[in-house]
Amino acid sequence: MKAFRIFILLFTLSFISCEGLLDIDAENTISGEVLTDQAAIEEALNGAYYNLMGIYDGTGGGELLGGDFKLFPELLSRRNSNEISWDDVNAPPYSDFIDKDILRTNLRVESNWRRAYEVINTVNSILANIDNVENASAKGRIQGECQAIRGILYFEMVRLWGPQYEEGGSSLSVATLPLLTEPITEIGEIETPELATVQQVYTQVETDLTTASSLLESSGKNGTAISYYACQAYLMRVALQKSDFESAEIYADNIIESGAFSLVGSPLLAFNNNTNSSEDILAVQQTTANTTGDKSTGTGLANHFSSLTESGLGTMRILEFSLNSSFISGSPLYSDEDIRGMVDYDVDETTRATEINTAFYTNVLNTSTISSSKFMTADKVIPVIRLAEVHLARAEAIFEQTLEIDATALEDLNAIRTRAGLPALQESDFGGDAFAFYDSLVLEKNREFMYEGILFHDLKRRATYLDDMDMAGSDPLDSKFILPIPQAETDTWK
Repeated sequence: MKAFRIFILLFTLSFISCEGLLDIDAENTISGEVLTDQAAIEEALNGAYYNLMGIYDGTGGGELLGGDFKLFPELLSRRNSNEISWDDVNAPPYSDFIDKDILRTNLRVESNWRRAYEVINTVNSILANIDNVENASAKGRIQGECQAIRGILYFEMVRLWGPQYEEGGSSLSVATLPLLTEPITEIGEIETPELATVQQVYTQVETDLTTASSLLESSGKNGTAISYYACQAYLMRVALQKSDFESAEIYADNIIESGAFSLVGSPLLAFNNNTNSSEDILAVQQTTANTTGDKSTGTGLANHFSSLTESGLGTMRILEFSLNSSFISGSPLYSDEDIRGMVDYDVDETTRATEINTAFYTNVLNTSTISSSKFMTADKVIPVIRLAEVHLARAEAIFEQTLEIDATALEDLNAIRTRAGLPALQESDFGGDAFAFYDSLVLEKNREFMYEGILFHDLKRRATYLDDMDMAGSDPLDSKFILPIPQAETDTWK
């Protein structure tokens, strides 16, 4: 991977060595001439994946899908000293997120912005030279993966750096991100980049992901790379974020009915795997040699979520009472039977990850709190999109269109409940109240996806059509939940 990373820097020197994150070093202009054949282009594409997934690239690298794109939303959506007790001594850059007061100089904001545009420039360079791939099948696959990467990144970024999409609302015209679809090859090409509106970014996202879906459909699951199904899953997320429930149902249905994926037998089996599980639609591939980081680097999900001696500092200290408290908005309200809420109290500094068989365990470094077992070591797969999310998305999309307790939606809900040890629900359990079914659906999603960065985005989109939505004691649409463009970026604009 080291040689490979050096190669990819030929295309992205601007993001590492120059003053501006979107500027180009005069002595290191980027040349498309390097991408003259399929081998070089494939290597560059591997580099894009390496960075997209957040494999450790120094403390200022940013972990994107493999780290902060999960951690930022989690910290923004939770109250410190109420749901969690964040260790700001060992992870001070994240204090801004806990305080809901994110500075333009925040190093984590800057590092993820920098690395995201590094990836975008890489895939733009590949796309500009795609005709150098002579094999038609390989050309279509590479183009599809590149457009998917760009679409995924712009979607993740517009959700974090932009206001919530609201059809017909003023947010659509808000300038939010530089929307680059061509490679930067010469110094001075961008001095003050034009910021695209929320609507323009979403349009580009949908164009990229739709095109990628068509190009990748014949590639099936496409190994561990982005596949047709991953594109469909992201289009599903986009549709939900836009409250386009009809489209969300279609995308979800395409994945479920394909039979390409299946739920694992227990929710615990969806995590800490050496390879993708049967429900992983897209995941970060980690090995002992290539990880997003652990306590030795001070980065990565394992460092923050795991308090085990072998891997992390356990900075995400979870307050156990928050898991079953009616006084906390968004509490999963785990019952005693729910596998996803069980805690192992018999742990100490000698406990290994292989010995943990519960969803939570006593935080080894702060025994008055607990740790999640979802990300225990840095050499395991990190799920990005799981089939469980698709089932619950389809159920929600069906409900929002019908406002009824639909049989398919109920089946989707029960598929997630029963494998967690909860009894299946019958239509009669809701007493004819369709909105009671909706409440169960929302609660189930909170239970299933704790600490995966999903609740934040759900709260923001639902706040556009539901009253009295609360996120960490505030309106989810409050501007304090929007990341600022880094000062290191804007200082170079003229």
